[in-house]
Amino acid sequence: MSGSPGAAEKAQPLPRVAAGRSWLEILPWLSAHRAGPSLLGENELIPNAWMSTPAGAGVPPEFLGEVCRRIAAVFVARHRDMELAAAFPFAFATADFGDLALSAKVRIALGEDGDLAALGAQTVRDLAAEPGIGPAALAEIGAALVRCSIPVHSATPAVAEFEAFVAGLSDRDRFLLTARILAVKPMTLISCGIELGISRERVNQLDSRLRVQVRTMFRASRELQRAADVLAAAARPMAALARVCAADPDLTGPVAGLDLRLWQVLIRLDDRIDVIDDWLVETSAEAARQRVRKLLTAAASPEGLVEMTAAAATFELPLDETERLLAYLGYRVVERHVLTRSASVHDAIAAVLALSGEPLTVAEIQAAVVPARSVSSIRNAMVADDRFGKADRTRWGLTRWGTRYVPIHRQIGEILDANGGRIELEELVRQVTRNFDVREVSVRTYAATGEYVTNAGVVTRRERSYAPRKSPAKTRGLYREGEVVRWRTTIAAAHLKGSAFNLPSALAGLVGVGPNHPVELASRLGPQAVLWVSVQARCGTIKRFTDDLGLSAGDEVFLEFTPGASGLRFDVVPVAAVGSGDKVRRALAATGHSQAARLPKGQVGAALAEAIWLPAATDLRGVGEALRARGETGLADLVTG
Repeated sequence: MSGSPGAAEKAQPLPRVAAGRSWLEILPWLSAHRAGPSLLGENELIPNAWMSTPAGAGVPPEFLGEVCRRIAAVFVARHRDMELAAAFPFAFATADFGDLALSAKVRIALGEDGDLAALGAQTVRDLAAEPGIGPAALAEIGAALVRCSIPVHSATPAVAEFEAFVAGLSDRDRFLLTARILAVKPMTLISCGIELGISRERVNQLDSRLRVQVRTMFRASRELQRAADVLAAAARPMAALARVCAADPDLTGPVAGLDLRLWQVLIRLDDRIDVIDDWLVETSAEAARQRVRKLLTAAASPEGLVEMTAAAATFELPLDETERLLAYLGYRVVERHVLTRSASVHDAIAAVLALSGEPLTVAEIQAAVVPARSVSSIRNAMVADDRFGKADRTRWGLTRWGTRYVPIHRQIGEILDANGGRIELEELVRQVTRNFDVREVSVRTYAATGEYVTNAGVVTRRERSYAPRKSPAKTRGLYREGEVVRWRTTIAAAHLKGSAFNLPSALAGLVGVGPNHPVELASRLGPQAVLWVSVQARCGTIKRFTDDLGLSAGDEVFLEFTPGASGLRFDVVPVAAVGSGDKVRRALAATGHSQAARLPKGQVGAALAEAIWLPAATDLRGVGEALRARGETGLADLVTG
C-alpha cells in the first residue's frame, strides 16, 4: 500500500494553512515534552500520544477550552523566553488580533489598537513585565493563541461517520485500530501486547473482536460504501490514484486523530481495492495484472498488437495514463502500439512484420527485433513457425497476408505435377524465374539433384531412391563402433549461437534423412531434428548441448548416433584427449572407440579398419591409405608409422 496519493493529495485546499496538522506541528515547542510526563492527565494509556494526532480532532467542544488552557499553562511556565510568533506560528500567520477574543482588561493592557505583530515579538517574560499583565492575563493570552493555532477541520460525511466510530472506541481499541487494522505494516501481536501490557493471546482476542466491529460498521455506512464504490469503479483493473482523488476530493479528506486520508482508510476496509505504487488496483496487484493481460489479449491482433488509443478505450483511461500504466507493467510500446507478446523471438518477429505491413528482408527484421538476435536465430525462427512465409527469395511476410514463396525444389515438384511429371529444363527455368527472384543457375542445380534428375534437357522425378554422393568409408571424420555411428566435428561460433549446420551425405544416408524425409531423434536433452534442406542434410541446433557441456569455439566433439528400442538416439560427446603409447591404439581412440584402451593388441588393427568401414582383415597399410584418401593424414601417419 502506498503512503501518498501523489498529485491528488497535493491539490487539497489548506484551511488555516493545513487541516489535520498535529499538535506537534502547530505548537513546535511541544516536542520538548513528548517523552513525558503527561501534560493533560495522569491516566493517559500512552503518555502524550495525543501530540501526534490532528490538533483539536476528537476533542469534544465543551472540553476544548480546558485542553487549550492546560497546554498554555505549560508554555507560560516552561518557555518564558520564546517569542510568541515562533511558539504559535499558525496563529500569527492566519489570525487577526480580534480572533484572540481577549477580555477587555487584557486588551487594554496590551494596547487598544491590538497590534498582533507587536505581540508576536514579545516573550512571556516581556509580557509579565508590562503593567496590568499578571498570571491570569498570561494564561488567557496563551490559551487564546493555542485555540487560534488549531486548524479548522470540516469533515466530509464519510469522514465524519468514520470519525464518530473511532471516537466511540476505547484508547486500547483505538491503538489496535491504527497499529493493526489500518497500518501499512501492522505491528505483531507480541509487539502490541508489550505496548499495552497484556498477553499476545489477549491482543488476538481484542483484535478479532475489533475487526468484526469495523467490518459491521463499514457495511452499514452508506457514506463509506459510496466513497469505496468510487474507488472500486475506477480500479477496473487499474487507475492513477492521483487522478481519481482529484476527481473526488472527498477521498483525500483527513481523518481526525489517525493522520490518515479517507482513501487510506477505505483500502484497508474494502477487499475490492488496494493501492500499489500510487496505482489504484482491483483486489490485488497480481489480480489487476492478470485482468490487464486478459483485456489486452482480447483486443490484440493475431500478432499480439493493440493500438494505443484502443487500449485506452478498453481500460476507460486517459491516453497518457494508459501509456504510463503499460510502461509500469513492463509492456513494450512501439509506434503507438502495445506489444502483448514479445518475449520469444517468434512473437517479436510477428510484431515487427505486423507493424511494417509489408514483407521485409531478414536483415530488416533483425534490425527491428528487440532484444537483438542473430541473423541465424531470426531465420531459424521463421522457418519453424507457420505464421511466417517467404514473399520472394529474400523477403519474409506473414502467411495471413497470403504470402507464399515456395522453395525452389518444391516449385519444381508442383510444376512437374502440373505437367504430367516431366518438363523441358528451359521451360522450367522460365516459369520459376518469372514468378520469383530466383537465379537461373539455382533452378538448374535443383533440377539435377536430390529427388529430381535432368536427362537430355528434360526434368523428371528421380525414379530410384536418393543415394549419398560419398560412401561412409570415404567420408572424413565418420566412424563406427558396431552399430554406433560417430561424426567428428569442431564447435564453431554458429553452433554456439544456435544455428543449424550441414551434415555429410553419407551420414544422412546412415541416419535415414533424405529429400522430403526429415527425421527426429531422441536425446538426453529432448528431440533432435535432422532435416533435408534444398540439396543437403542439415542438423538442427545443438546449442542446448554446447551450453550443457560448457563447450567453446574450437572444441572437438562427436555427434553420436546410437541404436535404441525406438530408433536412433542422438548425443554430443566431447572428444577425449589421446594419450601416449601404441600409435595404432591412439588412432583407434581418435575415432571415439570406447574400448580403444582395453582391446587386446591383436584386435586393435581390425577394430580400426572396421571403424572406417573397411573389412576387419585389411592390413595397416590399407587402413593408412584409406585414412589418407579421407583427408585424415594425422591418423594415417600414426598407422603407417
